[in-house]
Amino acid sequence: MSITSPSQSAIVELKERFGDRILLERDAREKFRSDYGRLVDRVPGAVAHCKNAEEVAEIVRFCRERKVPITARAQGHTQSGQSTTVGVLLDTSSMQQIHEIDAENLIVTCDCGVVWRDLVRTVVPLGLVPRVLTNNLGVTVCGTLSVAGLGVASYRYGAQVDNVVEIEAVTGTGEIVTCSPEVHRELFDCVRSGFGQFAIMTRVKIRLRRCKPKVRKYFLLYDDLGAMMRDSKLVMAKGNDTFHSLESWCSPCPQGARKIGEGLELGVGAQLFAYWMFPFHLTVEYDEGEDPDAAEVLSGLEPYRHLETSDYTQLEFCERLQPIFELWDRSGYSDMAHPWMETILPWEKAREYIELVLSNLPPQALGPGGHILLWPSRGDTSETPLFMRPDTELVMGWGILPGVPRKFLDQALAQLDMASELSHGYDGKRYLSGYITYNTMEKWQLHFGDQWPRMLECKKKFDPDGILNPGFIQYE
Repeated sequence: MSITSPSQSAIVELKERFGDRILLERDAREKFRSDYGRLVDRVPGAVAHCKNAEEVAEIVRFCRERKVPITARAQGHTQSGQSTTVGVLLDTSSMQQIHEIDAENLIVTCDCGVVWRDLVRTVVPLGLVPRVLTNNLGVTVCGTLSVAGLGVASYRYGAQVDNVVEIEAVTGTGEIVTCSPEVHRELFDCVRSGFGQFAIMTRVKIRLRRCKPKVRKYFLLYDDLGAMMRDSKLVMAKGNDTFHSLESWCSPCPQGARKIGEGLELGVGAQLFAYWMFPFHLTVEYDEGEDPDAAEVLSGLEPYRHLETSDYTQLEFCERLQPIFELWDRSGYSDMAHPWMETILPWEKAREYIELVLSNLPPQALGPGGHILLWPSRGDTSETPLFMRPDTELVMGWGILPGVPRKFLDQALAQLDMASELSHGYDGKRYLSGYITYNTMEKWQLHFGDQWPRMLECKKKFDPDGILNPGFIQYE
C-alpha cells in the first residue's frame, strides 16, 4: 500500500476541529521528517498531540473518514522510515504518565510515551526493575513494544512484548479496546510487535521483577566464536539463579591491508581487515555485604581472558551505556545514517554465517561508533506470534550497527543488503526496527510465514481502511 498525501482541505479541517492539538507550522513538522536511520525523508502534513486514548480515538476516526494516513511515533528510533509519514504524525511523547506501581503483583501501569529511563528511575528505588530492558533507555515503552524489545535478560524472560499483561489501544476504526491474554486476545496478539499496523497503543501494564541493589559484572573475552558460543550455551544451561544478564558483540582488531587482487602492477587492490574478538559480559545481582564467588560463578567457562570485574548499583547497571550514547552525540555519530541490519539466526547455523560475514567486513565499514551485536538466547522464551524468530531451541541474534557518512551510504547499503539476503539463506529472521528493504508482498509473506494469514485477517478487521502506518508492510 502506497502512502498518499492528505488533501490540504483535510488538513485545514483537522486543525479547525482539534485546535491546539494539531500543529501545522513547518518547524514543528520538520522535526519528524526522518527517523534515527536518516534514510527516509517525509515531512508530515500535520503533527498531533494527545493526552489520552479518547483524544487519540477522535483523531483516528477523523483520519478514517477522510482516508488520511496516520502514524504513531515516540522517539523515532526506527531506521527505515517506519515512524515517518506524509499524513498525520501522532506524537505520543506527551503521553508519559506512570499511573500505578503494584509492588505486590509486580506490575506497572504507564502511558505509551513513557521513556524506559524514567520508568527505571521510578521503580529501581523500590527494589523493582522491568524484566527486560533494551540497551538504549532513551526510547519509549510502546515504541519498543511495537517491535519486540530485546535486551540482555531476554534469554531469561523473552522480549519486552512477552512481559506485557494488558494493553489499551485505539484501532484503525477509532475504537478503544483493552486487551490481554484473557480478553480480546486476537488484538493483543497482533498489536504486540505489530508496528502500529492494527492499533495504536496508549496505555500498558508491564511485568516487573524484584531486584537486588548491587550488580557484579564479569568482563570475559574470547578469541574464537565457537568457544564463546559453547560458553554462552553453558551459561544459559546454568539456569536463572546464577546470571541475571548476558551480552556480547564482535570487536575488530585491525590488522592492516591485505591484497585482494592478482598481479604485480601498481595500484593492485587491497582491503583493510581485522582479527575479530568476542567480548562476553555476565552479571550477578547481590545484596550489600555479600561477595559473589567468582570461581563458583564462572566454573566451567574457558575465556581467552578474564579482563575485569566491576561492581555497580542496580541503577548504574541499567544506565551503563548512557555515556556511550552521549559520546555518539558529541562525536557526530548520531547525525549519520544508521542502516542497522539485525537478524536472528538458528543456533546451529549462526557460527558459519557470522564468520563468513566478518571475514569480508572491513572494520572501517562500521564507521566511528559503529559496532556488531551478538545476542545468545534460548529460542523458547518468547511467545509473541508476530515477533518472528527461528523455531529452534537456541538462537543467536546478530546485527551490524554502523554509522555511515552520506557519501559512503550507497556502498554500505549494498553490503548490508547482501548480508540480509545471506541471513535468509541461513534461515534467519530480520528484526524489523532496522534497515528493511522488503518492497513486495511476497517478501513480507516469506518473513511472517504461517503468521501471514493472521496479518491479513487482523488488518482487515482492525484497520479496514488501511490508514495506520501505511507503506511499510505490503499487503498486496
